[in-house]
Amino acid sequence: MQRILKIIVIAALFSSIISCSLYEEPSAEPASKQGEQQVEMPKSQMETPSRTPSVGPDITFDFDEYDFGEIWDNKSVDCIFPFINHGTETLVIKDMKAGCGCTKPVADKKILQPGEQSIIRVRFDPKGKSKKQDKKVTIFSNASLEPEKTFWIRSNVLPIVDVNPKFVQLGEMTMGQETTSTFSFTPAPADFVITDIKGTGKHGEFVTGQEIDTPVGLPKQIQIKISPDMPWGAFHSQLAVTGKGTMPDGTPIEHTFTVFANGKTFGKLKASDFIARLGSLVSGGAYHKQIRIYRTDGEMFAITNATILSPNVDGLNATAVQVPSTEGMAYEVVVSGTLPANYVGQVSGELLVQT
Repeated sequence: MQRILKIIVIAALFSSIISCSLYEEPSAEPASKQGEQQVEMPKSQMETPSRTPSVGPDITFDFDEYDFGEIWDNKSVDCIFPFINHGTETLVIKDMKAGCGCTKPVADKKILQPGEQSIIRVRFDPKGKSKKQDKKVTIFSNASLEPEKTFWIRSNVLPIVDVNPKFVQLGEMTMGQETTSTFSFTPAPADFVITDIKGTGKHGEFVTGQEIDTPVGLPKQIQIKISPDMPWGAFHSQLAVTGKGTMPDGTPIEHTFTVFANGKTFGKLKASDFIARLGSLVSGGAYHKQIRIYRTDGEMFAITNATILSPNVDGLNATAVQVPSTEGMAYEVVVSGTLPANYVGQVSGELLVQT
């Protein structure tokens, strides 16, 4: 019988990419409820400092920290940081960087004459966050004394629905056998009712979920079921759960939260790993990674083809060679190649093996 096996190929190059989260939760808020939470905004104008103006460009903030306090994790919050050029020459803001993709600073004006004021608006998206959050923003300018100026936004993020665990580890699964797992959740709305549960992500079609009865006073629970028809190899899925209820302040809400369910699936054919991790690579450098594929029952088999599907760089190659093995019979599938010169970014693809 011909079988098709798929193994993920990944690598990371040296770069300065900053990510806040690998996952973004979808939102099922009605359009009229999307946007911002209402928080008290500071004044947009600041008093001119009493000290003597600095020689050259200067950037002086009214304050360098803002605390949102407690906020829910479903909507963004905004604040403003007033500042003044308290110097004798033109101030130019060259760049603004946040330590996380969830935080976005925008300056109303980037060129300020001596004595001129402006504001920097900062938006923080708490989706996927929880508990205490401290985010730094760095302003790069031509200021004489502080060309790199930092300020902070802080918050305590409360979940609309508290999920445990949010990342369900399915472990090693067997093809042809159903796999189940359970997670618990505690919604802020006391009357929260689930209206929809559906599988999403790469292998979402093989995932279903159902709420199960729990004693009053204990966290609610949902059972995840993975179909026995699941494919061989790395398994990545999410379960999107939508419900509605009334928030503690009386506001009606419809909310979707996501649980990630990941594992690996093998049959009689197994692999030493389901991901060909090439590691950190250098532009223009060579790479070589081996994956061993074998049968658990020692029976004969043959690999007829090995190729890379959807590579994001040129030169990703795959070959299969039969090797001695204590398992009886095995192949080593080798992923190799040389990166293009000056390439910076992620290396990815899917290793297709036919037997």
